[in-house]
Amino acid sequence: DMNPTNRNNIKRLICIFVVPLIFFMSSHDVFARAGGGGGAGGGKGFLYTVIMLVLLPFAIVYVTVLFCWITKKNRESKALLEQLSKKDKVWDSRYIKNRIETVFLKVQEAWIKRDQMIAKDYISQSLFDKHKLQTDIMISNHEKNVLERINLEEARVVEVMDYLDDSKDQIWVYMKGSMMDYIVDDRTDQVKYAKPDKPSHFFELWKFVRANNTWVLDEIDQTVSISDISHLKSFSEKPLNE
Repeated sequence: DMNPTNRNNIKRLICIFVVPLIFFMSSHDVFARAGGGGGAGGGKGFLYTVIMLVLLPFAIVYVTVLFCWITKKNRESKALLEQLSKKDKVWDSRYIKNRIETVFLKVQEAWIKRDQMIAKDYISQSLFDKHKLQTDIMISNHEKNVLERINLEEARVVEVMDYLDDSKDQIWVYMKGSMMDYIVDDRTDQVKYAKPDKPSHFFELWKFVRANNTWVLDEIDQTVSISDISHLKSFSEKPLNE
């Protein structure tokens, strides 16, 4: 019989490598929208279908556990935000929600128009530089990213980090949504990669940092795993009961 240590190691490997891969393979292909992405995928054959069916039960369990963690971290974050907002309105949950939605739309608009100046006041300098480089490459390649039917379904704060130095404050937000996402040639408007027949879904972690008493996007993590979420920990270096 396999000893408990080996069984736990196998379970850990499944959670870390196999199930997340299948979970994200089940989503439609992502092109070059904000945050990066790959090219168009080919058709899904019989073997792919069989593999998906075999691993589906594991994927269901994994996703269930993942969203339990997301709910837990969101609950902890909301509790801390409620306390912090009593002294500092930048931590107000409604303000943060509105700001996140505004930033999300500005980032997508900047990506569609290949003009990162549109999002400059909503993203950090490092992310601005990264996105400008990516969009400049697209322009040189005569590629235009078309994003349609953009829908942000959820934006849930999952980590709050409040430092004594306000300039270090940051939050992580779980972002869930969908959109049509494909590439066209800007000279002919012809689709360069296969146009999806329905919106592709995304599940991401967005990091926001405090700048001039508001929140700007600093990083986009396009892979959301149990390991990512479980290691998040909300905290405040400032006394909360004064």
